This record gives sequence, structure tokens and C-alpha cells, in this order.
Amino acid sequence: MGNCELCGAVSVSTKRMSVHGAFVEGCKKCQEKMGFNSETDQAAQNVERVNRKTSVATSGGYGGLGTAGKDIMVRDGKELVDEFPTIIREAREQRGWDQRTLALKMREKINIVQRTEGGKRPGDTVIRKFEKTLNISLLNELSDTEVERTVGNQESRSLNLGDLIKMARKEGE
Repeated sequence: MGNCELCGAVSVSTKRMSVHGAFVEGCKKCQEKMGFNSETDQAAQNVERVNRKTSVATSGGYGGLGTAGKDIMVRDGKELVDEFPTIIREAREQRGWDQRTLALKMREKINIVQRTEGGKRPGDTVIRKFEKTLNISLLNELSDTEVERTVGNQESRSLNLGDLIKMARKEGE
């Protein structure tokens, strides 16, 4: 007897099934609702077994983190500072540039500059362009004590089942 990871039913008979690429324990009701087919699910579990063996061979263990246990959310031990829109705007204004001029010097569209100054996180290449063009630093070194990080912004999507599974796997390590 186990717990259903989909509906939360406690002490019920469960079966391992794939749901949108993730494997979960589901009760009989959830299996029916999700259209569980044991034949196609067996094929998916075989693929997972092969992938797990490949992962062990390449990373040296069952890290579940992909390439050699690398956390893809942390790039080079640095993260974007919270006040990046203010830093960019002030550096641009010190040079007497408007947003259009900055965009031209960076060889980017003006809406990229506008959105970034508005608080939307740019991509890594755009961050490097801002740093180089304005001669500023937008990335901070991460300390080893920083455990909790927020991904996205207030407008981002809510957690889904896959996110919860990844968090549980990480806590289990």
C-alpha cells in the first residue's frame, strides 16, 4: 500500500506510471482518469531504464541532475543582481544615452532594453552585452550558504507536479 502522488490518496494500491515524461505512483482512479495503458507505459519504463543506465555511465551515479550533476540554474557560480534594472538605467543615463542609443550600441532591439529596464530578466547573452557596452557588472558571486532560490518572477507559472518531483529528488540527495 502506498500514497497516490496525483490525488494524494493515502494507503491505497498504486502503480508506477508515466505522466508527461515523469514517473509517478498513481491509484486506480487516477490511472483511469489519465488513460493509463500498461503496454505503452511499459515501453516508457524501458526507455527510462536505458536512460538511467546511460546517466550512471556518464555521471557516475544516479544524481538525476543531468550532465555530471551540474545544476543548470547556477551558471559559473553567479546570479543576476536584484537591482539590475536600476543599474542599467543609471549607467545609460550617465552616458547621456536614451534607450534607442543603447539598443543600437548593443545591436539589440529597443524593446529588449525597455523590458530589461522594466524588470524582466534578460538572457545570458544580453546580460553580457549590457555589461560590456555599459562597463558594469550585473552578476554576483553565489555563496555556498545560499540554498533557496526563486526561479522566474511574480508573473511566472505556478509549481506543477514535475517541479515537485524534482524538488523531492533534490531533497533526497
